[in-house]
Amino acid sequence: MDKLVAQHRLNDPAILPATRVLINPAPRTGRGGQHRVATSGVIPTVATTGAFVAAAGVISLTVGGAATQASADTPPAPISAPGIPSLPPLALPALPTLPSDLALPAPLDELARDLLPANPIAPTKTSAPTTGTVTSGYGARWGTTHYGLDIANDIGTPVYAVTDGTVLESGPASGFGQWIRVQQDDGTIGVFGHVDESYVSAGQQVRAGEQIGTVGNEGESTGPHLHYEVWDTDGSKIDPEVWLNNRGVSVE
Repeated sequence: MDKLVAQHRLNDPAILPATRVLINPAPRTGRGGQHRVATSGVIPTVATTGAFVAAAGVISLTVGGAATQASADTPPAPISAPGIPSLPPLALPALPTLPSDLALPAPLDELARDLLPANPIAPTKTSAPTTGTVTSGYGARWGTTHYGLDIANDIGTPVYAVTDGTVLESGPASGFGQWIRVQQDDGTIGVFGHVDESYVSAGQQVRAGEQIGTVGNEGESTGPHLHYEVWDTDGSKIDPEVWLNNRGVSVE
């Protein structure tokens, strides 16, 4: 009777799937062989199903991770309110600027320079033409007009380019013995007279403060000195000391 109950339970469809997974009896021979539980294909099917589920999980994680990363890498779209037109950026007018070479009465000049920024385009880098003692300035002298600034010093004292510029001429000149002429950064021409040696040639580019020659005693000279002139763009000769002072250079 117990054997019949056992056989009946093995054939019961309600428990057969679980039994097939849990019971895997060893093969039997003999007459009872026809009552063996058929197990072929059961375990592989379960394993295949599990592998499929695992693979699907991996694919889901991969796709989900890629989507999350793409979402993180993509900046949020700008928020716009419908019906409200976008306004152009506000442009403020530029402040007026004060040229660095503008000469005003002292109280007005001080007030203007406190209120207005310096013109960034205006030339600002300027060097004294040489060192020494000013022995003569621009103006009347000995019944004529002296157009330059005389700075006395020893022969061989360095002579410097006053601004960035281009050398126009270097060599002999009447009355100066030798001179150097440089077109300066504002279009004026700087004239360096009585030089002993010149280290530049026509067409050469020079920088402010670069040595271009040495002080000499050439030509019509009563002693070693540099004679420096400034010729305006229209050819007129202007006071070099005032021109230097307007650019922040003081000579004594």
